[in-house]
Amino acid sequence: MEKINGISRIIMEYLESDKQLQFPQFLTMISLDNDEATELKIAKEFLFHSHSDLDKRLALEYFYINRCHPELIYFIEHNNHSSNELNREAAKLYQFMLDLRNGKPTHKIRVISKSISPNHPELKCLKYFLNMEIDVNVYHYDRIGYYINKVQNKLRQIDNPLYINFFKQRMQLIMFTYYWKRNELILARKHAYEALQMPHHVKQKAQLHLDLALSYIYEDFESSFYHIEEALYLAKCLQDHDTLDKISNYTYPFICANFGRIDGVTTNDPIEAAHLEIVKGNHQQAKEMLEKLSISTPFAQYYLGLATKNHHYFIHSYQQFMEIRNDHFFAKLPLRASEGLHI
Repeated sequence: MEKINGISRIIMEYLESDKQLQFPQFLTMISLDNDEATELKIAKEFLFHSHSDLDKRLALEYFYINRCHPELIYFIEHNNHSSNELNREAAKLYQFMLDLRNGKPTHKIRVISKSISPNHPELKCLKYFLNMEIDVNVYHYDRIGYYINKVQNKLRQIDNPLYINFFKQRMQLIMFTYYWKRNELILARKHAYEALQMPHHVKQKAQLHLDLALSYIYEDFESSFYHIEEALYLAKCLQDHDTLDKISNYTYPFICANFGRIDGVTTNDPIEAAHLEIVKGNHQQAKEMLEKLSISTPFAQYYLGLATKNHHYFIHSYQQFMEIRNDHFFAKLPLRASEGLHI
């Protein structure tokens, strides 16, 4: 309670002063004396009190990149009823992006979003990012470079430094995914580490550390584990239960099983539970667990190959990774296993 009151005092000091600070200046000032987790809490309260149209648009991007979905939903609704047309159009684009995250059919969003042809540089950048999000959602990475060039050209026409910073963060994250899935790890990690050095997206940094942890599965356990610890620290600071669940039930058990370090490791995920049983040598039990699944993923096919030593599962896994997901990185898993079995 004392911490919350302290944050409220900070907000009221600025709102009642003659400085009339907008969000970019306020964010810069509070970032000097607070860690990113605390900054996020203070920034949330400031944005809920601000009456600036610019701040309300920046709130959309700030909460989107920080995966603060309740706050994002609030500001989408708020901007939908704004008298400022720019705010209303921005809200539509963020609604599409949120719909993608929430699993709405990608093809429907692609069709509906085609009706929006913005002219303002901010909105054009958002439309390009939406197009990239749509392509990434269906594993089509080929046009990302095209859209990145479009965004870079439009950034020159945006005069708000915080918007530019936010959009550059997005570009780094998208380029990381692009190169990671192409298995170009030097370039992927370059973009990831540059993104980690950028401010104001602490919740996204936790997810980025998890992805970096996965990027080391063909190299060494220590590097993977370092990034898991970083993600865990941030998730605990933020009380981010979704990320904590992802760490404990997916990323951590997968990496531990991958390196054969499974002492004390558990998971609620049936696919990764089967993975752990394979490492323990309980191949028949793992096979039965995997065959009960209603949906077969390329990871499940890979684990079935490990459990049965049947190369057909490795072939199916490889084909799903390559032909459906366009994922050169994880496609190495069944390929490596096949070579290990001399198939």
